[in-house]
Amino acid sequence: MKRFVFSAIAFLLFGAFLTEMIRSYPGYMLLAVGGKRIEMNLWVAIGAVTFAVLLLFLAIWLLRSLFRGIEGGVSRIRFGRTRVARRRLTNGLVEFMEGNWARARRQLLKSAPRSDAPLINYLAAARSAFELGYRDEANELLAKAEASGEDTQLAVALSQARMQLLDKHYEQCIASLERAKQVEPKHPALLQLLRQAYYRLGDWNGLRELLPELEKHSNMREEDLQQLELEVYQHQLRDATSRRDVEKLRETWQGLSGRWQRHMDLRCLYAQLQHEIGDDVEAEKHLRWVLNREWRPDMARLYGCLTGADAAAQLTVADGWQKEYGDNADLLTCLGRLALRNELWGKARQYFEKSLTLRSDPATSAELARLLHALGEKEHAAKLYKDGLMLAVTDLPQLPLPGEEASLLGVQS
Repeated sequence: MKRFVFSAIAFLLFGAFLTEMIRSYPGYMLLAVGGKRIEMNLWVAIGAVTFAVLLLFLAIWLLRSLFRGIEGGVSRIRFGRTRVARRRLTNGLVEFMEGNWARARRQLLKSAPRSDAPLINYLAAARSAFELGYRDEANELLAKAEASGEDTQLAVALSQARMQLLDKHYEQCIASLERAKQVEPKHPALLQLLRQAYYRLGDWNGLRELLPELEKHSNMREEDLQQLELEVYQHQLRDATSRRDVEKLRETWQGLSGRWQRHMDLRCLYAQLQHEIGDDVEAEKHLRWVLNREWRPDMARLYGCLTGADAAAQLTVADGWQKEYGDNADLLTCLGRLALRNELWGKARQYFEKSLTLRSDPATSAELARLLHALGEKEHAAKLYKDGLMLAVTDLPQLPLPGEEASLLGVQS
């Protein structure tokens, strides 16, 4: 408001000043053009010149506005469809991220012909068609994506491999990735897809060959990589055992690095598999190595089942564990079996009986029962057999039985 009042006062003062100037200094202007003389009032001439300058500036402004309007119209005609395509691409990608496959596919395909990045359109549209169950269309769109520009082979191969992986076509997935690997052998996403395909296919040999590349280029967490490596070695050892091939099992083990041969879980598994395949002498060496460093009750129990090269030495080793780790039901059962192997009947009986005082166990009851039966204590052996059987079978319903035995044999479920 103050600015308006100030401007009004200024204009009034200027008008009064101009009026006084015109009245006090009337003046005139004389122009001679080609022998012609033109006279006019000075102030009229000034007004005419000012008006002409204003008209000139107005004409220039109008021409510039006209040119800008024409240029804008041409741009709208020329680039309007491109902007629409960009908008559709953006909307299509949003729908794609939200999982609205039908709408994503429609928007992406409409914008593809005028898209600045048709590769993105076709790849996302192919995945949308795949999710909708249109497998043939998805393959056609992948072909269009590959033909949409240069250096598209890797992106197309990765997209195709992901679809094949989801379809559980693992061999085809691996074939696609192997072709792509020739283009970019160290690509992290490619290596991860190969890992998943090998893993789901159960190709542990292929996965083992891939491990060095995964370690260098896959960006996997250290703990995840170690867990994967452990699984690979476990499966390879089990595969060798399933073929009952002692030499193959040993060869697989010898092919492991020293770090993995010192891995407790893997070494325990190797000893178990050696026992399964009948190589107790080697199994005894490995279990002894493990139990000398770390107490594992399940492995101590297995140690008592092994027929090592020297039964007396085995018993001595197990006695040492008892002194180190104390009385343990599994270790006492192990000692009882080793005492039997050394024909120390009384000592074996003591170990089994002490083990049963610490924990009721069907296998230990059976071991003691057959020892007592062989020693002539058949009634005691029969009771132990019965007790062991009832421990092993825990789901008998409570049913009526004849005579006094009913209270003994009826077991609640």
